[in-house]
Amino acid sequence: MEYNNEHLLPGQLGHFFLLLAFVASILAFVAYSASVNAKQQKDKDSWARIGRWAFITHGIGVFSLIATVFYIMINQYYEYDYVWQHVSSDLDFSYIFSAFWEGQEGSFMLWMFWHVVLGYILIRTANSWEAPVLSVIALVQFMIGTMIIGLYFYFGDDFIKIGSNPLLLTRDVRDSPYFMNPDYLQVIKGNGLNPLLQNYWMTIHPPTLFLGFASTVVPFAYAVAGLWTKKHKEWLKPVLPWALFSGAILGLGILMGGAWAYEALSFGGYWAWDPVENMSLVPWIVMIAGIHTAVVARSTGYSIKSTYLFFILSFCLILYSTFLTRSGVLGETSVHAFTEMGLEWQLVIFIAIFFIPSIILLIARRKEIPTKEQEESVYSREFWMFIGALVLLFSSILISVTTSIPVYNKIATWIGGLAGVEDISVWLRNPPLDVVAHYNRYQIWIGVLVAILSSASLFLRYREKEELPAKQAQLFIKHIGFVAIASSILSFFIAYFGEIHAWQYRMLLWSGVFAIILNLDYIISVLKGNVKISGSAVSHMGFGIMLIGVIFSGVNKDYISKGFMQAEMIEGMDDTESKRNILLPKGLPVRMGDYTVTYIDSELEGVTREFEVNYKRFNEQMKIEEEFNLYPNILYNKLLTKIEASNPDTKHYLHKDIFTHVFGLPMSDVDPEEAKKMEDSLTYKPHIIQQGDTIFTSKNYVIFKGFNQEVKNEEYKAQPDDIPVAADLEIRTLESDSVWNAEPIYLVRDNFGLSIDDEVKELGLKFRFSNINPKEREVTIAIAETKPRRDYIVLQAILFPGINLVWLGSLMALFGMVMAMFQRREKRRLAKVAE
Repeated sequence: MEYNNEHLLPGQLGHFFLLLAFVASILAFVAYSASVNAKQQKDKDSWARIGRWAFITHGIGVFSLIATVFYIMINQYYEYDYVWQHVSSDLDFSYIFSAFWEGQEGSFMLWMFWHVVLGYILIRTANSWEAPVLSVIALVQFMIGTMIIGLYFYFGDDFIKIGSNPLLLTRDVRDSPYFMNPDYLQVIKGNGLNPLLQNYWMTIHPPTLFLGFASTVVPFAYAVAGLWTKKHKEWLKPVLPWALFSGAILGLGILMGGAWAYEALSFGGYWAWDPVENMSLVPWIVMIAGIHTAVVARSTGYSIKSTYLFFILSFCLILYSTFLTRSGVLGETSVHAFTEMGLEWQLVIFIAIFFIPSIILLIARRKEIPTKEQEESVYSREFWMFIGALVLLFSSILISVTTSIPVYNKIATWIGGLAGVEDISVWLRNPPLDVVAHYNRYQIWIGVLVAILSSASLFLRYREKEELPAKQAQLFIKHIGFVAIASSILSFFIAYFGEIHAWQYRMLLWSGVFAIILNLDYIISVLKGNVKISGSAVSHMGFGIMLIGVIFSGVNKDYISKGFMQAEMIEGMDDTESKRNILLPKGLPVRMGDYTVTYIDSELEGVTREFEVNYKRFNEQMKIEEEFNLYPNILYNKLLTKIEASNPDTKHYLHKDIFTHVFGLPMSDVDPEEAKKMEDSLTYKPHIIQQGDTIFTSKNYVIFKGFNQEVKNEEYKAQPDDIPVAADLEIRTLESDSVWNAEPIYLVRDNFGLSIDDEVKELGLKFRFSNINPKEREVTIAIAETKPRRDYIVLQAILFPGINLVWLGSLMALFGMVMAMFQRREKRRLAKVAE
């Protein structure tokens, strides 16, 4: 069949660019590898030149492929399945980027994009390290390319799928009767972007996070290059600025994810220990450990093996995170995971190709890697920095083990199936019921140790002997002792007035205060206020501030949506939830803690329903001391039959936030079947009356004013030969002078009598003109009294004290890394000038 109006050329070009990028990555890997292994400098240069141009060509292919996919998405070419899945005619143009990386294929292309950008920078800056480093990156690009190449190989009666191509045609992928029509493009419409992802955070968070993911390949590539070329000391100098960049940008991506969760999602916080969140955090923790051991290795020659291991693990953990997110294994335990696409074994091979050879190479080279004969002194900075790195490694192991329970269960199920075991339930492990309590139980103490070690070690020197010199010992004790005492006093008052009672939290609070004061002391007394070289101290100080923010925003997090209008009557809400939520009838002020809250109104636009909630706080004289409005919203699905998400709105203060979101609505707003049940349950009571007669209802009275030949009811669709007449009804209440009108219709169509109802929604009245008796000049008016629509919302409001300390401390910690990165680059520049 020949289809009409299909745009096949962009797809053909896209396939060409995809193959170009794929083949060029292979050539770049081979050429750069040959350059590393060549004996003669002439051959090295020649192969490196080929590798360089191959990688540049690979980048052109990747950029062109991405541009092609954007082109077909912008133009809404639904003949392409990726466009049909993620774009729709009503999608705002600003969300095209979000739609691009919503799918697995788009996120793989985004990952490749950043690798190309980093690779181009390395071509200009890596100098003698270009060939081994770019060889590794080219191989990584080849493996990611296999994820989108979209090849099928027949194996016996089955076929093996390699990758998922973003340029497949919808008619080749979907089985639908639409494709029996040559003009199917006139009929089909795109699915569009998930309403949950139609948020500005979706535009900026994924590219930042994927740059962080991509950046881990550079320290990994340098580590492999160092092992490959046996230059075990030389690689440490160029890798450190890249490791600092990776730590900063990956940390920023994670922080943006937390801010997105806090600002736009409704679970009431910025970190939920979700498995996907965890597995983006773990590579960052390992990278931070690697940064510290790299500093030690460069300064003293210790911890080179550890640095190799940490940088290898950091990248391989990114790959493992990719497997967890994209294999479908976390489908039941994480809201962030992609659905399964049949790539799980391909992802396992991806991990194995880089992890196993790297570890084998590290083991094979272990005796060649320089080590110090004498162990580090416990009085030296490098000893305690190494201990701190081990603490971070321990933290990452604890998180990874619990997060990997679904993987363990899947492996156990697979083995049990191979062994023919009928009942494998005893092999399986259940994730913790309260994940927050589970992780916090251990991570609190890791936070305490990291805060103390990272701060106190700054007052120790590298290569210190077995005993501290008296002057050095006196200086160390003086600073540490003074700060410890000052921190104890200050944290005692903070805990007392901040109502921090648990001793574990008081200890974490003390460690945060200790880190802030001690690092500030280090900047003033040791660095003499030279901020330019204080990157590490700024980072450690930021970590201390963040700890204090975490304590106050977590421990003192308070559900202020409590009051007389508690939400016990909402079906399906358990006791804990009901005590955290308050029911707000529309227009009725309700006391809630220090505030009087009123649900003003709501407005539906597209699939978003926005609510206006007014907050007032009165002083003792009952005068308004503060007033503001918040606008939380809910997102329906496209059919407006199901709530997909509830997005909060937040009132920000310097020292706290008031976080507000809609927790529930009347069932008739949520469930169309419930609304239909309410409609079907109406009972009409007939009244035979004449013109001028009055009918009384429970709260109103209705006057039959006469007939109206000019029918105005919007529900009436006129047809030829219709004989319509409307009953002119005037409705008044027993409590006011307000007047309403209704005009139910009785019509004769094809010799049959039909009725079209009219309604006064404000009064909950429906009218049916069901019969007319011209001889007696009587009419039958049936009236149904509906239950007035209960317009209310169930509101949850949370007070987050000290939340801004979390953001401030996190940004300071990351900014300190950036400062350290530029400091290292400046040192390298000055060293080159000196040469």
